[in-house]
Formats: sequence, structure tokens, C-alpha cells
Amino acid sequence: MASSALILMVHLVVFITCGATHDNKPEQIHIAFTGIASERNVNYVTPSPDENPETVVMYGTRSDKLEKKAVGDSFVFNGPGHRFRIHNVKLTGLAPNTLYYYQVGVPDNGTSEVMSFSSKEGNLVFAVYGDMGYTNAVSLNRLITEVKGSGYDAVLHVGDMAYNMYEDDGETGDEFMNAIQPIATKVPYMVLPGNHEYKDNFTHYRNRFSNMELGVGQTSGSETSLWWSMDIGLIHFVGFDTEVYFYYSNKGQIQRQLNWLEADLIKANQQREKTPWIVSLAHKAWFMEKTDFSAFGPLLHKYGVDLHLCGHAHNYQRLYPTYDGRVDDNHTDKNVYVNPVYLTTIVAGSAGSKEKLSDGKAPHRALAEYIEEYGYGHLQAINRTHLYWSWENTHDNVRTVFQDYLWIIQENHGMRMFPEEPPAPVATDATEEIQVVEV
Repeated sequence: MASSALILMVHLVVFITCGATHDNKPEQIHIAFTGIASERNVNYVTPSPDENPETVVMYGTRSDKLEKKAVGDSFVFNGPGHRFRIHNVKLTGLAPNTLYYYQVGVPDNGTSEVMSFSSKEGNLVFAVYGDMGYTNAVSLNRLITEVKGSGYDAVLHVGDMAYNMYEDDGETGDEFMNAIQPIATKVPYMVLPGNHEYKDNFTHYRNRFSNMELGVGQTSGSETSLWWSMDIGLIHFVGFDTEVYFYYSNKGQIQRQLNWLEADLIKANQQREKTPWIVSLAHKAWFMEKTDFSAFGPLLHKYGVDLHLCGHAHNYQRLYPTYDGRVDDNHTDKNVYVNPVYLTTIVAGSAGSKEKLSDGKAPHRALAEYIEEYGYGHLQAINRTHLYWSWENTHDNVRTVFQDYLWIIQENHGMRMFPEEPPAPVATDATEEIQVVEV
């Protein structure tokens, strides 16, 4: 009898232990660039905040032989919402253009499945979108299918994710992070804040994507995940925070960002022989509400930024090159901009969210293409003079998936002059006109 009781007790302890291990298994796994080609930052969550397992990534070039071990750090996220533990590990010394297999966690707490990513270098293909939540994430299945087929090499998510990460005691954030895991474990998932990340001074964003601050935030000198830059192939990406003017506005933080942005663009122009294209990323564009481009706009123009990618409006918009009320639309083909004299803006804010589609538009004279459908874009620098963009519709039962494209041909990368004449008024509805530049 005593022996039976002892056996029962052992089984009960094993059951409880295994159950606890399973419950605390790593989840919400995602990787990011650090700004150094031979590195990746791996971020994951263990649900129990009070258990403190070692932060480990085992990796190697064979799925059955993960010979290398990288150890990182963890911290407890204390809300708002439920508490959990966030882990960050930096992988260094990665060989270029190599397929790596990896597994996160430790056996006595629970490990992930063996996953893989490529340390591909050169002119990568970027999937670009903003405004994708957990509910009505129309583009998610296409993104997962495409990444499995190596259709793109990294993601640029320009704000508004989960809708909203803090809701349902933080469970919405958990669900979103797990939903994108099939993408974010295979390719770097790079993010910027949008207005839907504002809660408690962007707390969920800054903590859940702490690998951004520890990677590109540090290498670019911003020391934050709210704005950052990196060089990938022929492109210098510079991401900034358009929400600082309305949500938790702080004059000191505004100025710090502007100082950093100008210093970053000065440095980028000094390196244009090596990295000719400059692409800016943010949640909003100059014509959108609750932001202020009076300082951003002149900096992007002066330092020769070629393309600005954003979201916020839940639709797709491609603008002609535009600056301060002037439009450079004197191009033979509206899908080919040859030596544009101003910045081109593209809005890709319809990846899918519970707020569905919207019809907010740029001034009509500046619009080259407008599509009120769900989708996302692809960006690739083909060479020093040719940048290619395409946009695909992800709505069900669409016959024509790829619905817009753009070639930017720029033979004169570099600083721009400011127009001498005063700017014409920017159109605010379909009855107004804005000035056209002759080139």
C-alpha cells in the first residue's frame, strides 16, 4: 500500500513538473537585424515571470547538430497587462549567405522546435507594410506562404501592430506575436511605432521589441527602438517616430530625435558611394493627422532621401515625387520615375486590421496610384541606379495579385537644393491644385 502511494506520488510530481515545463515553453520568437551583417538578435518569451530559466540559443549549420551556444539575458515585463519574462540573445560571427538552424530555451524549462534563418547579404527583398493586427489580419496567410518559399528576406512593419498589444490584459499582444512567429523566426522582423502602440508611453512596443533597441538602436546610436537606422546592401534605411508630436509629446525627445536624424543623414550622404539609396521609414507621411513634418520634411529633402515608406491610412497610395507643395510628375511613364527631384512617398497601410479599410488620401494632384484594398509591398535595390517596388493585393479571390509597381531610376544620388520660389499651397481636396515642377 505504501509502495503504491509512493509510486502515485512520483507520478504526480512528474506530471506537475512536466506540466509546468510545457506551460513555460518559449513562445513569441522573433529575430531582428542588429546593423552588423554577421549578427542577428533573437527575442522570445517564457510565460512565467517568476521562473528564471537560462536564456539560450543553440545553433549551427545542420538541423541535427546544433553545435554553437549563445547566452543572453532576460527581464520581467510587469505590465500593463499580465506579467511574463522576455529573453534576448545576440548571435555573432555568422558566415554570410549561410542557412542556420536554431533552437531557443533550455531542456529543463522547455525548448522550441528547431527553426532556421538565412544570413543572406546583398540586395535583399523586403516585405513592407503597416497596420496589421491579430483580428482581420488579411495578409498574414500570404506572408507566411511567401516566406516559406523565400519570397522575401526581411519584414519592415511600419507601425500599428496587433490592435492593440495591451488589450485583453496583454493577451492580444501575445496572440499577435505568436501569429507572426512563422514569419519572424525565418526572417528579421523590423518594426517602428505607430499610434496604436501609444499606451503607457509605448511600453508594450518597447519591451516586446527590445531586440530592436539592443540591435539597430545601439549600432545606429539612437539607443532606442523608437528610431534607428541600418545599412542593408545598397540601401541605408532610416526609421523615425512620427508619433512623438502627439502621444506623450516631449520637446527634449523631439529635439533628440531630430538631432540624431540629421546626424544620421549626414553620415549616410558621406557613404553614398557605397550605399547610394536612402529609404526612410515611419508610421505616417507629411499629409497625415496628429504629426508634424515641418522639421522631418526639410531634412528628408535636403539630404536626398529617395523614398519614404509608411502606413496609417488603411489603403495603398503611391505619390509622385513631392516636396512642400510641388509635384514632379513630368515622367513619360507614371510607373517609372527618372531622376526625380523630390522624395517619393508610398503608403502601404492595408495589411489588415479590425479597423478594416479606410479612404484617407494624399492631395489628389500628388497621387499617382490609389487602391483601397488589402495588401503589402516588396522593395529591392536592383543596382546603384534602379530601385524596384511592387504591391500585391491579398484580398481573397483576387485574379490579379500584383496591382502596382514602380521603378525609381536615380543617376544623381546626393544632397538636394531647396526651391527658390515660395511653395504653393498644398491641395486638401479634389478641387485644389498644387504646383508642378518642370524637369
